[in-house]
Amino acid sequence: MAKLSASLVLNKFILSLFGVTDLQAISSDLKDAVLEGYDENNVSYFYHALVDGMFTNENIPKELLLQYDQNIFSHTSKIGIKREHQIRWKYFQYLTLLFTEIYLDRYFTDKEKLCTDLNNFLRFNHGRNKNDFSAVTDFELSAMVNDLNKLAYWNATGSGKTLLMHINILQYRYYLNRYNLSDSLSRI
Repeated sequence: MAKLSASLVLNKFILSLFGVTDLQAISSDLKDAVLEGYDENNVSYFYHALVDGMFTNENIPKELLLQYDQNIFSHTSKIGIKREHQIRWKYFQYLTLLFTEIYLDRYFTDKEKLCTDLNNFLRFNHGRNKNDFSAVTDFELSAMVNDLNKLAYWNATGSGKTLLMHINILQYRYYLNRYNLSDSLSRI
C-alpha cells in the first residue's frame, strides 16, 4: 500500500511546475526567518528567494509568481487589518498559499486542461522520484464527477491552518470574481 506522502499527485504536480520533485528542494532556501515579511514594495522576501533560486520558468514565470505573491499580500492585509501584530507567514504557510493560488488560477482558467495535465503527470510520474500513484485513478470532469473541486491540506498541529483557511476563502472569492463567476458563490 502506498504511503500518503508518495501519492499526493496535486502537490507533486505543482512542485514539478517549479522544476523540483519534493518540498525540500524548494523550501530549503526559504526557511530563514529573515524572509518572513515584505520589502518596501509589498513584495514578499519569499518571492525574491524563489526568483533568485531560479524556481521560475515557462510554467511559473516571475511575472505570474509576482501576481500570486501580490494576491497573498492583499488577502493577508485584509485579514490582518484589525490585528495588533502583522501576520508574518512561515515558509510552509507561504508555500501553502502559493500552491493554492496556482491551483485556483489553473482551475478557473481552464479546468479541462488542468485535468489533462494532472492525468498526464499521474501516468508519466508513477514510480519516478518515489511516487506511488498506483491507488490513484485518473481525474475526471463530468456532469456527475468533478475530481478537481476539492483541496486538502496536510499541515501539522499548530501550523496556522485556521489563518490559512481565512486566506483560502479570500483566494477562492478572488478567482470567482476574476472569472466573473461570483454568482456561483451564492450556490455554495
